[in-house]
Amino acid sequence: MDDNGNTGARPPVPQETDGNAQELVRDWELLFWGFLMFGVARLGWMYLYRPQNSAFHLGIACGFVFCGALGFLMRWVLRPGADGH
Repeated sequence: MDDNGNTGARPPVPQETDGNAQELVRDWELLFWGFLMFGVARLGWMYLYRPQNSAFHLGIACGFVFCGALGFLMRWVLRPGADGH
C-alpha cells in the first residue's frame, strides 16, 4: 500500500483552451461537417440521377459520410470533460 496519499488519480483536465486551439477545433469541425454534407448530397444525387457506375459513386459518397461522421464523433468523444468528471 502507498502511505503517502497518492490515489493514482489523474490531474483535472483544464476546461478552457487558448484561442488558437479553439480556432483550430472550429476549422476541423467545419471540415468534418463539409465532408458529411458533401457525402449526403452525393448520395442524394445518386438517388435522383442513377449514374452508370454506381459502385464507384456509392463508395465515394459513403467514404465522405464515414469521414464526416467519424470526425464529428471524435470531436464529441474527445472534448474536455467528456467522461462526466
